Amino acid sequence: MPSTRSDLDRSDAGYVTVEAAIMFTALTVVVGLVVAGIVTVASYLGAVDLARDAARAAALDPGNASGAASPVVSSVDADAQVSVSGGGGGDDGGGSGLITVQITRPGHLFDLSATAVIVAEPAGESQ
Repeated sequence: MPSTRSDLDRSDAGYVTVEAAIMFTALTVVVGLVVAGIVTVASYLGAVDLARDAARAAALDPGNASGAASPVVSSVDADAQVSVSGGGGGDDGGGSGLITVQITRPGHLFDLSATAVIVAEPAGESQ
């Protein structure tokens, strides 16, 4: 047990430094996670926009929906994968089928996926 004031001060030496180091480390981790979360949300919104644009391109050419959507995706992100289903017209042959475009983009933390569904444009109608 310390008997004088100088012995008491010496036993507490360094506590503030250790507490500050722990606090700054924790603060750095929290700020890093917040920034990573913001970047992930921004990347997801970009994937949603890309899926929407690819679906619009596929809807304009429902007979070749996959061929129309792929160049749109590859021009924006060469690493993204596109999957197109539907197209080619509906049951009545009037081109009213649904086209589903799914985009998968590699992210910093994990892969991001977005889906867009659109009605195919009618084919062969004159205005």
